[in-house]
Amino acid sequence: MWTPDATTAGPDATALMAMNAARCHDYLREREVEFVVLDRDEAPEVAIPVRLRGSIAGVAFTIPWSSDLERDAHAIWDCRLVAAVVPLAEWLHARGVTEVQYFSALRRGKIVQQKPKSQHNLGLALDLYAVRRGSDAAATVEDHYPRRTLRRCPGPRERGPGASPSAGAPASELLLGLVCVATEGGLVHTLLTPDHDRAHANHLHLDLKVGQSSPADPFVSFHGT
Repeated sequence: MWTPDATTAGPDATALMAMNAARCHDYLREREVEFVVLDRDEAPEVAIPVRLRGSIAGVAFTIPWSSDLERDAHAIWDCRLVAAVVPLAEWLHARGVTEVQYFSALRRGKIVQQKPKSQHNLGLALDLYAVRRGSDAAATVEDHYPRRTLRRCPGPRERGPGASPSAGAPASELLLGLVCVATEGGLVHTLLTPDHDRAHANHLHLDLKVGQSSPADPFVSFHGT
């Protein structure tokens, strides 16, 4: 049985993007992530298409308004995006989170066609909508992310906004901490917060990019940037 080490960061985003299908599938299996490999004709836009069949590190990833996740294209991920989320799920699980609600990974349709550089076109972006701990109500990004607060992530011995919260910390601290874990660990190439613009007022956008130079140098929308 694989046991996660909460003190160990995952590979950075650029290293993850270098994985081929076989290596990525093995990476998820080693971490006991349940998934199904999709045929390319089901998601030709996605280089390594998969669907989740269970939780990631004990955290369920759901689209709460979807009537059929087995058929919903929004629930198709590139395998490497799942791999990037593994250490984030470990971090959230250690703080009591049992569910992450999201809008989409893959996105199709007119809006995405008008944005050809969107990583949603490739199943390489995740729009995180809310987190839930146990039987508590889901804490949405729109209602709980403290805007105009995070100017930078604190160092390992510093306190303040973005410092690693305890298991019982308010959702506002949890969301700020998640932003800093993802970016300071180089786990994603982009992280857009509600401080970025109105289009991101109700979610956190995380993505990986093809051809990004190494090491990962994430862009994050801190307040004032």
